[in-house]
Amino acid sequence: MRVSRSLTIKQMAMVSAVAVVFIFIFIVVQLFHFVQQSRYDTASQMEKIAHSVRLPLSEAILKADIPQAEAILSQIQPSGIISRADVVLPNQFQALRKSFLPERQIPMWIARLFELPVQISLPLYSLERPANPQPLAYLVLQADSWRMYKFIISTISTLLTTYLLLALILSVAISWSINRLIIHPLRKIARELDDLTPQDAGGHQLKLPPLHHDDEIGMLVRSYNRNQQMTFRRFQTEQAQRRQTEEYDILSMLENHRLALWLQPQVNMRSGETVSAEALLRVRQPDGEWGLPEGLIERIEACGLMVNIGTWILEESCRTLAAWQKRGIAMPLSVNLSALQLLHKEMVPSLLEMLARYRIQPGTLILEVTESRRIEDPDAAVTILRPLRKAGVRIALDDFGMGYASLRHLHHMKALPIDVLKIDKSFVDGLPEDGEMVSVIVSMAKTLGLKLVAEGVEKAAQRDWLLARDVTIAQGFLFSKALSPEEFETRYLSTPTA
Repeated sequence: MRVSRSLTIKQMAMVSAVAVVFIFIFIVVQLFHFVQQSRYDTASQMEKIAHSVRLPLSEAILKADIPQAEAILSQIQPSGIISRADVVLPNQFQALRKSFLPERQIPMWIARLFELPVQISLPLYSLERPANPQPLAYLVLQADSWRMYKFIISTISTLLTTYLLLALILSVAISWSINRLIIHPLRKIARELDDLTPQDAGGHQLKLPPLHHDDEIGMLVRSYNRNQQMTFRRFQTEQAQRRQTEEYDILSMLENHRLALWLQPQVNMRSGETVSAEALLRVRQPDGEWGLPEGLIERIEACGLMVNIGTWILEESCRTLAAWQKRGIAMPLSVNLSALQLLHKEMVPSLLEMLARYRIQPGTLILEVTESRRIEDPDAAVTILRPLRKAGVRIALDDFGMGYASLRHLHHMKALPIDVLKIDKSFVDGLPEDGEMVSVIVSMAKTLGLKLVAEGVEKAAQRDWLLARDVTIAQGFLFSKALSPEEFETRYLSTPTA
C-alpha cells in the first residue's frame, strides 16, 4: 500500500501536526515566561549592585569630583551581568560612562522581541536632603545582552528537544491505539473487498471484526451486508433482463443484416497507392446511416456474444478476400481480433477451416490483436498465434504502445510471432511536436525487423514527419474514412491488382 493512501500515516501525521501546533504555542508562552523571570532576576541583582555604590557616588557627584566618581564606578563588581554603567544628569546629559564587557551584537529581532538590553535607573540624591529632594543625577546600569541571548537560545533548544520528544511519544502512542482499534479492522475490510472477483461480489458478506460488534465499524459491516443482500436480489432480476434484452438486440442486428464490415484503406504515403485495407464493424442506424454506436463492443462482450460476432466478422472477411482473389486482386485485409476470441479454444481450428474453405492466399489475411492488454499470459498468445502464422496468416499488434503491447513488455516481443506493429492514434495525434514515443517505436520496429503502420493520420504535417522516419504505410482521415465495400471497390479496386 502506498504511503499517500495509508490511513495509518495520515492519522499519525494529523496527530503529530496538532501536537506540534499546541507545543509551539506552549513553548512560546513558556519562553516568554522564563525570559521575563530572567529579566526580573537580572534587574534585582543590578539594583543590589547599584545600591552598594549609591551613597559614595552621590557624594562624589555633589562635590563634582569626577575622578572620584569614575573610581567608584570602577569598583562595581559586574559578576558577568553588567556590561555598562552610566551617570546621566537630569537633562539627559551623559556625564560618565564605564564599560565592563566588550559589546557583542545580537540579532535585531531578538533584541526587539525580548526588549534587550535590560536596564535599571537609580536616582542619586544630595546627602543633605531638602523637603522635596530632586535627584542630582541617575545611575544607569545595563545588563549584558549577549548573556541574555545565550540564555534564550539555550531555553529554546531545551524546550524544543523536550516537547518534540514528548510529541513524538504521544503521537506514536495515540497512533498505535487508533491503528489497533480502527485502522487494522478497516484495512482488513478494504483488502477483503479489493480481492473480490466480479463473480463473488454479488453475494459477498463481511464478517464482524472482534471487539466491534456494537460500535461504528460494526454498524458499517451490518449495513454493508444488508445492502449487499438487497442489491444482489435486485441484480438477479435486472442483470438477467438487461442481458437478455442486449443479446436479443445484437442477434437481431445480425439476423436483419444491420451489421456490416466497412473498409478503410491503408496507403503508401510515398506513392499514394492503396496497399491494404482494414475491416471495421459498422451498424445501420434507424435513419439509414452507418456507424459504430459508443460502447457496442463492450455490450457484445457483456452479453457473451463476442466469439459469435467475431466469427461472423472473420467469415465475412474471408468471403471478401475470396471474392477479390477470384478477380485477381491480392490486396491484404486486416481484421481485428479481440482477446476473448484469441483465447477461445475453437478459434484456431475454426479460422484454419475458413482459410481452407475460401482458399485464402497466404499473406492476405492480417489479424490485428486488439484489447491485448487483457491477455495476462503472453505465452498462451504465442501458442495460439504461431500455428496461424504458419498457415499464412500475418499477425499485427494493434494500438502498439498501449496495454500488453506496451514498451514495458519488450521482453515478450521477440517471442511473439508478429509481422506488423500499428502505432496507436494517441501517439500520432502528438506529431510533429511530440514525437519521442513514436521515435522509440520506429527504432524498435527496425531492430526487430517488423513492418510499421501508423493509425489516425489526419494532418499533412503528421504524414511528413512519419515519412522522414521511413514510416510509409498509414491510415486515417487524411486519406479516407471507412467506406462501404461497394464504395471501396469502386474507388480502389476498379482495376485488378496483381
